[in-house]
Amino acid sequence: MNHSLTYLGIPVGVYPCVDGNWKHDTVFIYNSKKVITKAEIKVIMQYLYDEGYIQDRRTKYMIADGNTYEI
Repeated sequence: MNHSLTYLGIPVGVYPCVDGNWKHDTVFIYNSKKVITKAEIKVIMQYLYDEGYIQDRRTKYMIADGNTYEI
């Protein structure tokens, strides 16, 4: 099940893979600010893990600024 939420004012999308393997899941962090720091990313990923949205903190994430994606 896909999840869309906002955490710390930053829109986030969680897209788990249907095969259940966390290595195939993807988190999109939508850059609504000029810069998202690594510390903010770490806090977001920890929150998603703590709340059960992702199975592992090492889940891949992509930063989306509206035009491009950064892994």
